[in-house]
Amino acid sequence: MRKFILPLTIVCIISGFFLAFQFKIQTNTTSFDAVSQKNANLINVIQSLEQEIESQEDQIAAMRNQLNEIQNQNNRGKLQDLQQELIRAKINAGLTSVIGKGIVITLDDNKEGLNAAPNDDPNKYIIHYEHILNLVNELKIGGAEAISVNGQRLITTSEIRCVGNLILINMSRIAPPFVISAIGSPKLMLESVSMGQLELLKSAQYPITVEEKEELIIPAYKGELQFNSAVSQ
Repeated sequence: MRKFILPLTIVCIISGFFLAFQFKIQTNTTSFDAVSQKNANLINVIQSLEQEIESQEDQIAAMRNQLNEIQNQNNRGKLQDLQQELIRAKINAGLTSVIGKGIVITLDDNKEGLNAAPNDDPNKYIIHYEHILNLVNELKIGGAEAISVNGQRLITTSEIRCVGNLILINMSRIAPPFVISAIGSPKLMLESVSMGQLELLKSAQYPITVEEKEELIIPAYKGELQFNSAVSQ
């Protein structure tokens, strides 16, 4: 029996070495497979994130383009609104010529009346600045949108006044016949002037003509704009 103990021991030792070596190989193989799988998963995650980042960058670029288009459209719209507002402001201020339907009133001195009564006061037979001023105010009441007298555009600062025997408008001398042009509703303006200054002048035999115009042009104000007290805010 003892003679088998040594060979058996040697066989067991050798078998143990083989088992340990095979286990080590399997362990290393398993570890290598696990690392390889982990690396593969990590690569997949990185590739997925890169694709997502690229997709989000494309979305951001598209949104920026849309935002730029909206801003450009808004700017174009605002620019057009400002341009229209500027045009309206110029029209209201009398700084641009305008065209539209309206009426033309022509006044002249009553020369025939003065010739018939040469010894009478000549002031009774001439057009005074008050006559023009009253007619202009009545036209404004009738909704006149633009008014000129002998080509002088009236604005908010215009003056109609008398200096000696001269009538001044916008510091320019005007002489008879006096042509008052007004753009607006002919019906409303005629109603406004018919029972006022115009009727008084007609009854005093002043030569007067009133015409309705479908297309009337009133020039722009040509003088200087001077403000002594008012300043922009």
